[in-house]
Amino acid sequence: MPLQSAELLYRVANVLLSMASLLVAVLIARGIIVRRPRRPGPLAVVFCLLFAAVALRAGVRAGANVPEMSPVVIAADWLGVVAVGAVLAFRRGYHILIESAEAVREYETEYARKEREARALAQVNDELRRLDELKSEFLAMVSHELRTPLTAIIGYSRLLIRQVHGPLSPKQLEHQEAIFRGAQRLTNLINDLLDVSRLEAGRIELQPRPTELKHVVEQVIQVVGVAAHGKQIRVENAIGPGLPPVHVDPSRLQQILVNLLGNAVKFTPSGGLVRVAAGRHQDQVWIAVEDTGVGIPGEELARIWDPFYQVESPMRRRHGGSGLGLALVRRLVELHGGLVRAESEGENRGSRFSFTLPISTAALPGTAREPEAPVELLLAGRRVLVVEDEVENQTLMRAVVEDMLGGETTVCADGEQAVTEALERPPALVLLDLMLPRVSGWEVARRLRANPRVRGVPIIAVSALARSQEREAALLAGCDAYLSKPFTPDELTRIIAGTLVRERAAAS
Repeated sequence: MPLQSAELLYRVANVLLSMASLLVAVLIARGIIVRRPRRPGPLAVVFCLLFAAVALRAGVRAGANVPEMSPVVIAADWLGVVAVGAVLAFRRGYHILIESAEAVREYETEYARKEREARALAQVNDELRRLDELKSEFLAMVSHELRTPLTAIIGYSRLLIRQVHGPLSPKQLEHQEAIFRGAQRLTNLINDLLDVSRLEAGRIELQPRPTELKHVVEQVIQVVGVAAHGKQIRVENAIGPGLPPVHVDPSRLQQILVNLLGNAVKFTPSGGLVRVAAGRHQDQVWIAVEDTGVGIPGEELARIWDPFYQVESPMRRRHGGSGLGLALVRRLVELHGGLVRAESEGENRGSRFSFTLPISTAALPGTAREPEAPVELLLAGRRVLVVEDEVENQTLMRAVVEDMLGGETTVCADGEQAVTEALERPPALVLLDLMLPRVSGWEVARRLRANPRVRGVPIIAVSALARSQEREAALLAGCDAYLSKPFTPDELTRIIAGTLVRERAAAS
């Protein structure tokens, strides 16, 4: 190719490339400026600078001295002219470039923000889980610390009421009953607080089985009977024969009825009536607790199931209570697949609380029991090892074993001493606290079960720890039974008798 023709083609290509690139850069810059006050995307700015640089380079090359040109260089420059011309031909689409760049930037910004929020949310969730665990541990610790002194209060009150150590005057008996009722009320409040916490965390597991409703109602009437008798209120079990068994956790059903009957007695004036009725509707049984008490205003009926809510003002109320009972009733009934309902025709016109439970498809288990030997004979001349670090509870258990059951006791205040004592002089029974100095009660049980000399000695865990995981851990460690504090002397007597009868049956 002649030199002059090559130079002409070279300069024309670079002039055209410079002008076209500059025009593209100007148009992109104009698009960026028009879109103010929004901040330009980095990609649009990069393209603008890129075409401006191409325009500058092409302009410099167009005006510089031309070296000897090869056809390849000239062809590359004209190819650039065609490419930039094609870009220029689509100038109406530059806004897409700019908007796409902004979209990419906004997406990246939004993604980064969402990622920061996700990390922050994960940290908050971890903190909430940690706080929930701390709350559970705190409630367990507070429960343990409150249950321990309550054990002595309730236990000694019952011993005095039973007049184990001598007769009391009517006024003394009345005072002891008042002490016992107050301690039981505090125990129920502790249990309600723990159960509300467990329900909120989803940690309550039911153990439903076929249950005879009328029998449970009779047991609950005995529980609330003292308070009802004090107010001369008649509590009537109006459940007739022929009602099918319900599929329910018996202990939770008892808790539901204790709350409903306790409320009915509390809010019914002296001389009133509390009545429990039940019937069948399709595949469910309905249970109703009716009273002739103060009633509930219509506008309050929907709110009485809320935790801590009370119809009366806390500063002006005449009746006690924490406001947890009905909330627990509703949640426990719903866990069983039932529904609750409250009805009242107004103030001083009584109330009716009803709930439903599923009918059991299985028959009631056999009710035949092994003949129980009198408890006085079970411990006569037999030694019981009491492992307890609280002096008041040591004395209480000693009184039950010796004064009520006719046995002998050896008391140890820590786990290490208990293991040594049991191995030196094997007892007939061990009453074992779990929270002990030096060696825990769980470890004591494991050591005793591992030694052939005392492997068959019955062990009853007696602890203020009331959570299911602690009960299961005690049974896994080798305990034969578990009794939660606070307990009454009658409860301790029953569990001792039952454990020893089972041991005798297993040995025969």
